Amino acid sequence: MTIEECAEMTRVKIHIARNTRLANPVHLCFGLLQRIGSQHFSIHIILEPGAKAGFIAHGLFANAEIVRHSMEKRIELGEGVELHFTDSHIHGLSGGMKVNTTGKVNVGKHARYRSDFSLTTGRVGRLDLNESVQADDYAVVELVSRVFGHDDDLIKINEEVGLNGQFSRSMIKSRVALEGEARADIVGITEGCAEGARGHMDCMEIIKDQAVGQSTPIVKVSHPLAKITHEAAIGTVDKKQMETLIAHGLSSEQATDMIVLGILR
Repeated sequence: MTIEECAEMTRVKIHIARNTRLANPVHLCFGLLQRIGSQHFSIHIILEPGAKAGFIAHGLFANAEIVRHSMEKRIELGEGVELHFTDSHIHGLSGGMKVNTTGKVNVGKHARYRSDFSLTTGRVGRLDLNESVQADDYAVVELVSRVFGHDDDLIKINEEVGLNGQFSRSMIKSRVALEGEARADIVGITEGCAEGARGHMDCMEIIKDQAVGQSTPIVKVSHPLAKITHEAAIGTVDKKQMETLIAHGLSSEQATDMIVLGILR
């Protein structure tokens, strides 16, 4: 691993050798204790063929009032690699956070890649999440995002998978809850370019108060033997679930909170 501290950005390169299998995940912490500030990271991760690893990144910004956090992520996975990358954010209540995360990932033959982004504690502020993944033969890709927006939070998520290899597979799954005047714009793009490629996009947004949610699934197929499917649901909490929880003694507000939190787990 190499770390380069520049005036405006910290650059990190992590290289995992062929057939190396890490028993414990690599922990990356990007917290900022100050109320005002900015931080910018560039991370380049390379896993050689046969390697297996997990990464857990934590963004801790409990005291943030006016803070900008950006991460540029580049990942290269060789043949037969397994990688699980978890990125969890914990924010304060000011709503002054601005988060910009971009990822470009190449997944080699027979490799598996899972990305899990969550921001469900504290105010989101402004979130701009972008990830683009290219999958080779028999690769498996899963992108999961979970976000809870409050007040006037603004959420933009754009996730894209190119199924370039034969019999590659992908799932894009987003779970977003909105309340107050929060807004979310979720875009999922999957392109099937090879024989046997299979992709699915699953977006669910729960809204209450004056919140506004938008979901745009984009399907592209350029091979006759590829197949891409999608489903999207935007609306209030399920009435039957509400009635069941209220019958067990919960208030309507408590029931709503429990359903929303269950969706975001």
